[in-house]
Amino acid sequence: MINKENRYFYGALDNIQNKNYEMAIDNLLKVIELNEKNLDAYYNLARVYYDIKSYDKALETYNKSIEIYPHDSDIYYNRAETYIELNRLEEALEDLEKAISINKFDSDAYYLISVIFRKQKKYKKAIKYLKKVLETNGEDYIAYYDIYKLYNILIKHEKDENKKEKYLTVANKSLKKSADLGYEKAINKLKSENEKRD
Repeated sequence: MINKENRYFYGALDNIQNKNYEMAIDNLLKVIELNEKNLDAYYNLARVYYDIKSYDKALETYNKSIEIYPHDSDIYYNRAETYIELNRLEEALEDLEKAISINKFDSDAYYLISVIFRKQKKYKKAIKYLKKVLETNGEDYIAYYDIYKLYNILIKHEKDENKKEKYLTVANKSLKKSADLGYEKAINKLKSENEKRD
C-alpha cells in the first residue's frame, strides 16, 4: 500500500506533467508537511515555482534544498538559472562554479556560465567556457555554433587585421563543425555563406 507522502508526491508529478501547477504545489507542500527533509519534494516545488515565473519562491525553495543536501550540483545549477532570471548574475556565477566543483563534467554549467558572460558582453570569457563545454562534450553542436557567433562579434570590434583573420578561421571551423554535427541553423548559415561566395 502506498503511503500518504508518496501518494501526494506522485500526484504532484502527474500534475506537473499535465501543467496543473497549482495542484502540484498543493501536493508538494503536503509532502513537505509530512516530511520536511524530502529533498525531491523541495526540488520539484522549486522547479514548479520557476516554471510559473515565481522566481523569489523558487529561490527560497532551492535554498531549503541546499540546506538539506548541499552536495547536489543540479540544485546549484537550477538556483543559478533562477538568479539569472532575477538578473543576479554574480550569484548565478557563484552557484555554477559550485556546481562544477561538485561535478567537473557538468557541461550545462559551463554553457550557462558562457551565457552569463555573453549577457555581460565578456565575449572572450564566454568563448573560454564554451571550449570547456566541448572538453566535456565534443559533439555539442550548439557550443560550436555559439563560438562561431562570438568570434564574429569579436571580428567586428577588432582593429588588428591578423587577429581578425585568426578569429575568422576559428569562426568558420566552428560553423563547419556545428553543421557537420547536424545543427540545422549551422547548416543553413553555411549554405548562405557559400551562396554569398558564389
